Amino acid sequence: MPNIFEESGGFRSRPIPASKYKPFIAAGDIRVPEAVTAAEGLLGKPVPAIPATLYMEFYRTGNRSHGEKMYFARRNAIQTLLIAELTERGGRFTDLLVDYLWAVCEESTWVIPAHNTPSHGNPAGCLPDAFDLGPDDDMRHIDLFSAATGAMMAWVWTLGAEILDPVTPVIRRRILDLIRARIFHPYYTVTGGANWWMGDRGEVLNNWTPWIVSNVLCAVMLCEDSNGRRAWAMERSMTLLDRFTRTYPEDGGCDEGPGYWGVAGASYFDCAEIIRDMGGPDVTAHPFVAKMCGYIADFRLAGRVWANFADASHYAGADPMLAARMGRETGLAKLTALAAEKGPEAFGRFVPGSTMYRALRNLIEPYPADAKPVSGSDEVYYPSLGVMIAKDGASGMALAAKAGHNAESHNHNDVGSFMLFRREIPVFLDPGVEQYSKDTFSSKRYTLWTMRSLYHNLPALNGTEQKPGGQYRAEILSSGDRVLGMELRDAYPEEAGIESYRRRVGFDAEGFFCEDRIVFRETGRADFSLMCRETPRFDRSAFRLEEAGVTASFDESLTPSVDEVPLEDKLQREWSTDALARVRLSSGEFREKTFVLRVRA
Repeated sequence: MPNIFEESGGFRSRPIPASKYKPFIAAGDIRVPEAVTAAEGLLGKPVPAIPATLYMEFYRTGNRSHGEKMYFARRNAIQTLLIAELTERGGRFTDLLVDYLWAVCEESTWVIPAHNTPSHGNPAGCLPDAFDLGPDDDMRHIDLFSAATGAMMAWVWTLGAEILDPVTPVIRRRILDLIRARIFHPYYTVTGGANWWMGDRGEVLNNWTPWIVSNVLCAVMLCEDSNGRRAWAMERSMTLLDRFTRTYPEDGGCDEGPGYWGVAGASYFDCAEIIRDMGGPDVTAHPFVAKMCGYIADFRLAGRVWANFADASHYAGADPMLAARMGRETGLAKLTALAAEKGPEAFGRFVPGSTMYRALRNLIEPYPADAKPVSGSDEVYYPSLGVMIAKDGASGMALAAKAGHNAESHNHNDVGSFMLFRREIPVFLDPGVEQYSKDTFSSKRYTLWTMRSLYHNLPALNGTEQKPGGQYRAEILSSGDRVLGMELRDAYPEEAGIESYRRRVGFDAEGFFCEDRIVFRETGRADFSLMCRETPRFDRSAFRLEEAGVTASFDESLTPSVDEVPLEDKLQREWSTDALARVRLSSGEFREKTFVLRVRA
């Protein structure tokens, strides 16, 4: 894939000198009454505590949500209080803002426990050794959220001068010192090791690279006063971003799913904007950048629903202000139309989060009032991902089917699976992912039920499910006319005994169908799983899903049953239910047989 910045001549450019650089937004430009209301809710409440034992909880129990809740609450409060005080200018929120800033400055590290990777000598399970910048300091790396914290603090340092310095100039001096120690020092001097996302040793890169680089660039853009270091940081950032696109799929598809696109392709776009504004080349309209941006519009199934492959929510979506900006810069009408759907009331809002640059940029993004509706295609195909998105206007159904392989970033063992919605109501779904824990990104990942093929819309063959690894993959046989055909023999291990397993999934004149042609080397059996939000009502070889308003019919030789799959809190919120229904359709012994599943509205 392209080395976009190298090809654009970016390495010959020089950034605007620090003395002449002006950010895209100034403190006087900010007026967000809603932030004042949100900040009032923080008054009189203590700053959330993060004791040592809470930091260690991830190592002790595997739970990462308890500590992260407090960590992110602090940062969201800082952003809210800053914007509220800049809006009101009455001093009501300044002292509490100082308390929150002091607490974040007092944190021994900005790296979250789940990303704490000791450089040497510091065994996992103990508190981080982060007290100096010498060879014995184990915290000589930047993770996603230390970078985001650094960018946030850089914006506080820039926008908060008039409100903080009269109270105490120590705060901004300390912020700047910590940015230099925790962001600039490792970015400028530490390569390899825990900073794998730099790709210095040829690592395959993912969202970490553009997400971290975009935040580091913010800090450099706002706080680096050395023109030489500004130039070095911009060139270094372009090098890392070219390494990221070097392995990005040719069609712009994000193999991390739409849930991570917002910090993968979208963060790359943030980087492109920042580099342009700093005086570097403008690649925002590059054809490949347009492909990366357009992905999110293509993966929408209906209304608020997206195809949630990998660790994604089916409400993944796209920020309308970001989509508007992308549409304007890339010229993609489908992004502008997607943004315009939300209406002008969705614009001008400030939403605190881990990308403060984007939250501030959104404040000045105009509503695309002249956007024209775009009649989307009833079929989109991403060959690099093996994903087809197809829609059937007559029934109101939308389908996402994937081939691919089981070594994708944030992979689930789901080669050959699909999801089907009728408008915004799930017929057959991908459950998504539970609250992240220590097991989520460990050797235990594929023991978690949400990662297993048994809990996707796939069969177990001879009692065997899919396994992780790039060798477990599909072969695309055909795509077009709203039908995806694939050979799934190699998606299953040898013990499944498969000679051939061909799946065709899509729409025809009768509606949705999934045709499975299975040939065993000897004889075997198939146990199909179908994941549903509602418990179906069976009638012989058919079942009814009342909420979706559809009837599914299946081969009469299959024996149906239903398992209840209890959900933890995160997935309960995702699917608005306490449990999913897993429909099981079980065969007897056979050697060669074709099974057809149909859904009609």
